[in-house]
Amino acid sequence: MKISGRSVGMCALFVVIGAIVGGLVGELMKSIDAFSGLVPYLTAESEIFTIHPFDINLFVFRLTLGLSFTPHLLAALGMVLGVVAFKKF
Repeated sequence: MKISGRSVGMCALFVVIGAIVGGLVGELMKSIDAFSGLVPYLTAESEIFTIHPFDINLFVFRLTLGLSFTPHLLAALGMVLGVVAFKKF
């Protein structure tokens, strides 16, 4: 599927990169004392969904799979900025 001539996969890549950068900015802000009053609100995680880890035993090896999506406000802002960057470029 295409969005204005570009693929949905490229948009998803921009969103994921935006979330990662937003998360990194949040972690960096935790170490700066000037933001100490604001950081707890910006980095409070909210659990959207969780698939608890489960094991698949294939007798030769064991595979453990699980997934958790718990973004914080700065990661969500990074996702929005990723969509804006995708539309701009």
